[in-house]
Amino acid sequence: MDNPKKPNEIAEQWHQAARAENLNHLKNSQIAFEQCRHYLQALSETLDIERARLRYIAQRFSDHFWAHNRAHRTKETDGYPGHYGCRVRILRGSLEMHWYYNTFVKMNNGDGHAVFSKHIRRALKHRYSKSAFNRAHDWERAAIEETEAGFEMVRMMNANLTHIRRLIRANLKRLDELEDHLNSLNSPKS
Repeated sequence: MDNPKKPNEIAEQWHQAARAENLNHLKNSQIAFEQCRHYLQALSETLDIERARLRYIAQRFSDHFWAHNRAHRTKETDGYPGHYGCRVRILRGSLEMHWYYNTFVKMNNGDGHAVFSKHIRRALKHRYSKSAFNRAHDWERAAIEETEAGFEMVRMMNANLTHIRRLIRANLKRLDELEDHLNSLNSPKS
């Protein structure tokens, strides 16, 4: 079985091919363009995997908050009930980490409460402002701050992935233009 070539060996072969005069450069150019496209598409697929891993990590922060919330769900605990909640999800390919404020309204039949959730808008680029949580109980404020600090780092990393995805799309488009331009070059006249 052949050993796969290491990336630096493949790069060296392309460097040697670039200066070789006895190669079919038309065929090798087609191979180079094809491999460039495959590479960019593989990078894009890898970004999807990385975003899924970031979602998993963000969910751990959300779980941290909800563990604190559950610990304060009895009438005997200070700050009952907690009013804030958070959610982590992938929606239309985008990783989202949201906070919302819950209002509890006693049901007409006297059996419990209805919960109405209001989404809180994020005021800063990668983080919710502290004023968004002004109505938080002391235990909520601490859990929110810890959770939001993690969310902020995940949002920053996710923004970098989004930037890389844009660059990949731009390079795929430019690759098509580059191939068209190379194929349109005029042959020398004798």
